[in-house]
Amino acid sequence: MRITYTIKTNKIPQIEKSVTKIDGKKVKVGVFGEQAWLAGIHEFGCRIKVTDKMRNYLHGQGLHLKPSTQFITIPERSFLRAGYDKNKEDIGKKASQVMHYALYGEMNEEEFFKMVGLIMKSKIEDYARDLSTPANHSFTSERKGSSNPLIDTGDMINSISYEVE
Repeated sequence: MRITYTIKTNKIPQIEKSVTKIDGKKVKVGVFGEQAWLAGIHEFGCRIKVTDKMRNYLHGQGLHLKPSTQFITIPERSFLRAGYDKNKEDIGKKASQVMHYALYGEMNEEEFFKMVGLIMKSKIEDYARDLSTPANHSFTSERKGSSNPLIDTGDMINSISYEVE
């Protein structure tokens, strides 16, 4: 004796509901707190005008600027944009692997976006920790005790977070 059966479940209403909740939302990764100013300096670089007061301070610290030096340049060390660009395919693959859980209601949309945010945050943190160029000025490396241009106290990298919009 042989028994056969067929289960017919219409998952389309669940998928439509999930798609509606997901549609238009996005995950932003960045430094949003008090370390945002420092992240901006590293992300885009900056030029700082040398004042007499600054020149004297730096001289007292052992950095002797030439009289002709009018600006100190902190080079761009993009870690947010470049970290995302380097990892976007991997992030997309991982998000795609779990998307069906959100669509079929096996994971709520909030959990899905949290997972994607944590993946992006982790990839960008790793990229920032591994970044080595452009190198710090030797004076900066000596003062920090490290040549890693984005790590001093670790506060900035530890401030990388995500938001769901």
